[in-house]
Amino acid sequence: MKNKIINKTKELSSKNNHLHLLLAVSGGVDSMVMLDFFNRNKSQLDCRLSVCHINHNYHAKSLKMSQIVSEYCNKNNLEHFNIVLKKRLLKNNVESQLRKKRYNELEKIRKKIDADYILTAHHFDDQVETALMRILNSSSLESIMGIKTLNDLVFRPMIDVSKKEIELYAKKHKVNYGLDPTNNDLSFTRNFLRKKVIPLLEEIKPNLNSSFKDLEDKISDVNDLLDFSTKEFINSNYVKINEKTIYIQKEYFLKLPFLMKINILRTIASEKRKFYFSKNLLRELKFFLNKQVIGSTKIINDFLITIDREFIVLTSDMAKDDVYCEVKEGRAVENDNFYFCWNYDKKPKNFSNNSNIEYVDATNFKSPLVLRSINRDDKFSPLGMDGTKKVNDYLTDNKISLIKKSEILAVCNDNDIIWVAGERINNNYRLTKNSKVIAKLNFLRK
Repeated sequence: MKNKIINKTKELSSKNNHLHLLLAVSGGVDSMVMLDFFNRNKSQLDCRLSVCHINHNYHAKSLKMSQIVSEYCNKNNLEHFNIVLKKRLLKNNVESQLRKKRYNELEKIRKKIDADYILTAHHFDDQVETALMRILNSSSLESIMGIKTLNDLVFRPMIDVSKKEIELYAKKHKVNYGLDPTNNDLSFTRNFLRKKVIPLLEEIKPNLNSSFKDLEDKISDVNDLLDFSTKEFINSNYVKINEKTIYIQKEYFLKLPFLMKINILRTIASEKRKFYFSKNLLRELKFFLNKQVIGSTKIINDFLITIDREFIVLTSDMAKDDVYCEVKEGRAVENDNFYFCWNYDKKPKNFSNNSNIEYVDATNFKSPLVLRSINRDDKFSPLGMDGTKKVNDYLTDNKISLIKKSEILAVCNDNDIIWVAGERINNNYRLTKNSKVIAKLNFLRK
């Protein structure tokens, strides 16, 4: 047991000298053994210890557990914090709510004292329980692996230590601890598995822990392969990454196994903030990808996923940077993406097929003209067509991709669209034999 904990902790200290560790101690046998072990070996580990006890105020022995922790810390001159949560009536998903409150408070204390890591007393028997719970909840392959040794700034030094080893240590070193009465409450799924299910499994498979350890290792190998394949794909020619947008070649991507597809999407969506799919979101995403409706969208972790004609498009910044600029006659606007200018001119003798230049009737122009982004409800009368049409529908009918649509700009006379730049002019501004005031429009997409 000693070597297991010391070796794991030294892996942390190899990255940081003289660690400041915040131990989460409930007063039960597991956490009190962790506290006693680190207090006895802090010199060898070269670490500073602080202790935090979270009193959920949820059972009759709460105060007694707090006293056990405080007495140990006072006796050994350890900095400690005793956080008492307001008593609330919790009905549904109690375990999850208490865990969330506990970690929130621990993180507040960690930041307050500038500790490097939060330590919890999870052990290997907890791994078995966690794996069974996640199998029952149809969790992802990775989460079935159970509790990670290091998850962000939460470190579990005893994750390879069995419950029997912990109890033997407590007996040998006469560690004082309390018994949490909620551990016998079978309404908690974890307790039911621990008291009722796991003992029956051990009758069939006495070496149950090693079987789950073997399963964990195999899943870890699968995840390593999956992560390797995901990185290879993201770095391939099937993926194009711009500053805020990622384009994934749709035809090839949709042929991949579903597990690979979600791992690619999760990896991209976790770039700024860690993200894991819930089972409900997985079902929704599977339906979304299988349906393949062009123009359909889904949001995950602040990323907008769009099904386009040729690409799966992921946009990290969903707030569009709209273009709006007033352009006087004879002046030009230019940036890294486009160039635009206009001026009054004579009627051309011949019309060219250059889509970057248009001649229009400028009789009713109200200078300056406006160059702006397309709005969802914009309408115009496309040259050669009867009536009006939404610009978005016109572009869709002409098989303009969503990617290109987002870049399309309109040249406007007040609120009137004169020209969907590079695409089609408004029929109301076409040149006729009676046109006397003519303007030349020049738009170039870089």
